[in-house]
Amino acid sequence: MWGLEDKPLPLRLGIAIIADVIDALNFVPGVSDIIEAPLNAFVAYALTDNVKALAVGAADGILPAPIDWFPSATVMVLADEFGWI
Repeated sequence: MWGLEDKPLPLRLGIAIIADVIDALNFVPGVSDIIEAPLNAFVAYALTDNVKALAVGAADGILPAPIDWFPSATVMVLADEFGWI
């Protein structure tokens, strides 16, 4: 839908890794969740065009800081590539 899901795997992984690093380095609890959840959901959905990836990305966006290190966008891109979702 966004055109990113058809891009080569290395490009999609690069975008996902950048989004996950930005997500992991954002340590402002509460306020950042308002921005992180929709951003993570959009990145995961735009890279995979899969609603399950959108749900996982949104859930990761609201997790507190210690658990927030999970690279959800990267995992969703790989899971989509391997046909797991």
